[in-house]
Amino acid sequence: MDKFKVIDLFCGIGGFSYGFSMTENFEVVLGADIWDIALNTFKENHSGTELLNEDLTKLPDDYWDKYKDKVDVIIAGPPCQGFSMIGQRKKDDKRNSLFEEVVRVTKITNPKIVVIENVVGLLSMTTQDGKDVKELIIEEFNNLGYNVKYKVLNAADYGVPQQRKRVIFIITKPDFNVEYPEPKYTEENYITVGQAIGNVDPNGDEYLEPDCEFQKQMAGRKDICNHVRRQSNELVTKRMSFIPQGGNWQDIPKELGTGGGTYSNAYKRLDPKKPSVTIKHAAKAMIIHPTENRILTVRECARLQSFDDNFVLTGNGSDQHQQLANAVPPLLGKAIAEEIYKGLKDKKNV
Repeated sequence: MDKFKVIDLFCGIGGFSYGFSMTENFEVVLGADIWDIALNTFKENHSGTELLNEDLTKLPDDYWDKYKDKVDVIIAGPPCQGFSMIGQRKKDDKRNSLFEEVVRVTKITNPKIVVIENVVGLLSMTTQDGKDVKELIIEEFNNLGYNVKYKVLNAADYGVPQQRKRVIFIITKPDFNVEYPEPKYTEENYITVGQAIGNVDPNGDEYLEPDCEFQKQMAGRKDICNHVRRQSNELVTKRMSFIPQGGNWQDIPKELGTGGGTYSNAYKRLDPKKPSVTIKHAAKAMIIHPTENRILTVRECARLQSFDDNFVLTGNGSDQHQQLANAVPPLLGKAIAEEIYKGLKDKKNV
């Protein structure tokens, strides 16, 4: 069966691509990014996909000519630092306009469907001249003849053991209709931290036997890669020891200091009975293991992002944490991909 062709712009390690590949109905023909370390990870986990390590803003239009009318879907996660509620939200941050590259590539390659993923903060952001960013995105794609809709999705609703809300733009040619995926989970049955990392031995190097469906879904290699347990200094470890499951920096005795934590998820010890908080750089955000007095390992974060155990991250420990913080959770990508496939298949069979 011929697979639908996909280009992944600002692909990072390819979490979105990984989700699309899980459906077996798509072939990711190109992953493009400018961070070579993330592209190394992409290469390790996406065999057969062409990689482009270039600043897209400096690529001439004719580079994309070879993909014209040969690509069905473009997926993209433009850097979100300029939009993030945690960042400084600078209107003149050049990263805010990188969605223009998605528009440009769309204009040249003429895909049937485009999906853009970004932080929710984008919805309240304006440009330097006061224009609403989301309206600008809608306008520019409308001008190319596409219909545009957007919706905030929570990854936890689709089997990701993490409360992670992102805005998803679905941009389609008028002949195609793509719905948003219906939630598969609710607060009553969300996948929890305990279910997600329960068989990732906190002190060993091999997985324990899976004891729930999510662990079986993630299972692959027996040895645990990317599982370096980072020990903090004595003061930081002592601070952690006072934080209960679900607690944060506010539980640290004042005489020990806050360690710089002033927002709710700083020095956050995860509750094993609930989904994780949004996964950021675990070392910088100080996301603490449910039972150990240490930050999460890269592999534990990977599980909470729904990357399976065969997915290997490259680079140093800090790089690996950042790659995961930037990534689209594969199970969220898969849920979106399944709906896109329905829209493409229905039209193809007409």
